[in-house]
Amino acid sequence: MIITSVEEVLLEIPILTNFIEGLKLFFESKKLRWFALVFFIGAFFITVWERLGAILGGIFPGIALLVFSGGVFPTYFMLVAVMSLLGLSRFVVSEDSYKKSFIYTIIWGVISAFVLILMVFFTFPLFIFLFVGITFLGWIGFQAYFATRTSLGFAKGADVGKRSLLIGLFYGAIYIFNYAVVIGAAILGIILFAPTLPAIGLAILGGLLALGFNFLNGLILVAERNKSTASGVAVLGLFISLYSAYFIYNVLKGFDPALDLVSIAISIAFILYTMSGIGRTLASRAELDTRFKISREFAATLTFFLASGFMFVDSVFTLIIVDPGLQGVVSDVIKLLLFPFIALVMVLNYLYHSKKALKEAIPISEPEEGEEMEAEPIEEEPGEMEEPEEMEEPAEEEDISEDWDFDTTLEEQEEEESSEEEFGEED
Repeated sequence: MIITSVEEVLLEIPILTNFIEGLKLFFESKKLRWFALVFFIGAFFITVWERLGAILGGIFPGIALLVFSGGVFPTYFMLVAVMSLLGLSRFVVSEDSYKKSFIYTIIWGVISAFVLILMVFFTFPLFIFLFVGITFLGWIGFQAYFATRTSLGFAKGADVGKRSLLIGLFYGAIYIFNYAVVIGAAILGIILFAPTLPAIGLAILGGLLALGFNFLNGLILVAERNKSTASGVAVLGLFISLYSAYFIYNVLKGFDPALDLVSIAISIAFILYTMSGIGRTLASRAELDTRFKISREFAATLTFFLASGFMFVDSVFTLIIVDPGLQGVVSDVIKLLLFPFIALVMVLNYLYHSKKALKEAIPISEPEEGEEMEAEPIEEEPGEMEEPEEMEEPAEEEDISEDWDFDTTLEEQEEEESSEEEFGEED
């Protein structure tokens, strides 16, 4: 009973509900569970080989081949995603047997290694485009997009209805705190870690971008201070400042090849969170009744391709970068530079759609069943009050018994009428 109640409480939190629902995609069937197992095995080996390459790269140059072999996993998921898109996933994984899936994976693993070698030696620009342009930068872009979308969603759920002086002071405190946390992270990192000049320069550049975004976000917050969108703008600024402070701290700290459990846990949390967002977005296409409809296998394998490709490229950057101050922190540098731009686009898009929804809102809603529609009073300016128009009543039928004498003849009736007219003229 306790576990059930805890689960119900967690599912009532929108952010956790969306996170869990997004991850469910990867465990719905035997096929998807097998793909998830292959991904986590690949993520483990890529992480271990990255650290071995950083430690032993100067001693054993051949360790680079071990790090490079991690590219087999994203290549495998790229090929599987293509097969799933073509409706041929039954040739790469079995729905009934994990043993058959294992055999299929070995076969496609060998094919993936062959394809990876061909791309590197014969189509190197294609290799760079797929792995650096799509998986590495694409994954970071998705992280920034889903992070800003979550912060805006959190602010929408915690929207403050009443705009008071206290709320305005609270927004101002958040605005000042955003400057303090970014500048504080930079000063603390320089004092604690004594980083190299390139690391300091990139951290300062990223910090200036974060501060510049906070300045623009503050101007937007002032303009929206009395509107319902103000809470979204304020919370987004807070989230971006915290993200930027974390990335600045990582850049100045440098890469630690030892197994830092805190850093690994945060990295796993970022990966799972982005997987959930991408998986939920792609899986929603499978539910739409449209011509462009994708399968859940394609949605899952495309997500694994992006995630494993990001980890592979990050490990290769760790190996090839000579400067010890930048080794292993390339992804943090790019996130530090990219997050503020995406956040600015997201906040402008958020304001645009909010105003558009407000304009399209219908002022009069239909009454619910059982409720009578109440006529709204019409206010008229004094002096222009018009008398209510009297509704025309149906003409009363003439009573023939009173106006017409059946005992008299037609001529007598006419004589009586003419005499009455003469009497009226004399008066």
